[in-house]
Amino acid sequence: MKQDISQETKDILQGIEQFWREVNTLPEADIQMPDKRRFILLLGGLSSYRKVPGVEEHMGFDGLYHCKGRNAVRETRDYLEKFMGVTDKASLLQTANGFYHSGDEYDQFLSFWERRPLFNEKDLTAEGRGAFQKCKAFAELFRPLVENRGFYAWDCNERICLFRAACACELISEDEFWNLTEPLARKACQLYHSWKEYALSAFCGAVYFMYCQYGCKEGEELKQFYAINNMLLHKLFLNDGHWTRWGWYQFPVKNWVIPGPQIKPILTDWQGPVGCLATDRIMVDGCKVGYLYRVEAVNAGDSGWRFFAGDEDDAYTSDPDKVGVFHLNTLCNYDPSILPLLNTPVGTAFIRDEEGNFRREELEP
Repeated sequence: MKQDISQETKDILQGIEQFWREVNTLPEADIQMPDKRRFILLLGGLSSYRKVPGVEEHMGFDGLYHCKGRNAVRETRDYLEKFMGVTDKASLLQTANGFYHSGDEYDQFLSFWERRPLFNEKDLTAEGRGAFQKCKAFAELFRPLVENRGFYAWDCNERICLFRAACACELISEDEFWNLTEPLARKACQLYHSWKEYALSAFCGAVYFMYCQYGCKEGEELKQFYAINNMLLHKLFLNDGHWTRWGWYQFPVKNWVIPGPQIKPILTDWQGPVGCLATDRIMVDGCKVGYLYRVEAVNAGDSGWRFFAGDEDDAYTSDPDKVGVFHLNTLCNYDPSILPLLNTPVGTAFIRDEEGNFRREELEP
């Protein structure tokens, strides 16, 4: 479908191109390298300037913000419920994944542009096909800028700030926040190599997102949303802004005991979420699982299983770089002896005894 571009959209495209030229001509500055947690907070930098009821100030990038008093907590919760439909962790995840998926849509469009379509447009209803074609044509206007990197930065930015608001009003804990956001940050590091690339993707994604929210309509509202984000992005880059002051984080490269291509399909009859946590003592050092337990899932993809060698101390397990998210099948490749234990319910734990057998224990609250 050929896209008839309005003057407003032409102005927006020219403005984004001008922004891209500006950030690429900024003088080199002394930068500091953020740790992983600061980096995650910085990834939400664009929408972090948006006013949230119950949050008295900018939440900053030094740590997680908590509402000051029960009235503020209530105000933030009321806002999340009224405007986002968020009342608990389950609805939080549903909103985050269901509302912010511009990056996934761009990937679908890319499959059509590259003539490897993920599905047949004829399988859509007439109404659905029309909307899909309009969105695809509008997204293609930004393809020369974002190329294969797409719009994921916008989704990442928005989800992180939504999770920050939920944490601020105690809908989720700090641990749950970091568990939810680290996978977002890891994907960002796979797609982008600088704050400039991330900003361009977020900028284009913001305009595309609002175009879809307004029913695939161009006009003054879209231009106003562009102007707001243009101002905020300049704030993040100019005059020693946060995305100029801090460098782009890189997750440490680890040498896994079993390289990815050697992982075999062992867990073939599993029903349910497949995510789990495991420490580097198992995944990098090659230790057998010595202690495992199952807790309530922290997100829709989490099985609740946690795996340890058994000799990790609190300092080790508190270091987010020593614990990662993996597929349960991967853990079964590392230690097949855990297979018979995986269907046990939440609230149980197992410890390996001196003879190498697992002994069941009740999980301490």
